[in-house]
Amino acid sequence: MLLDEVFLFLHNTGRAPNHAIFSTEYLGHSARYYDYLRCSDAQPSLRSLVRAALRLTDISEEAGAGCIADQAATLARRVITAAFRRCL
Repeated sequence: MLLDEVFLFLHNTGRAPNHAIFSTEYLGHSARYYDYLRCSDAQPSLRSLVRAALRLTDISEEAGAGCIADQAATLARRVITAAFRRCL
């Protein structure tokens, strides 16, 4: 799942130390939302995809140039593409 990659990136950069922070701060849902997605194999909501893409874009812009900025921007593009595909 794409959100697994997003979580790993955020976790490895110290921005999301656990699933609860990722769920609330980056997906905009309850603390156990990401766990629910992983356990049930459910699709993330459109709202959570858009929020994650926006937050990743913010990280990319704040980081300036470099590896972190590039990774965040790439993930943001992938997430927003997944969101757009849900709308078709």
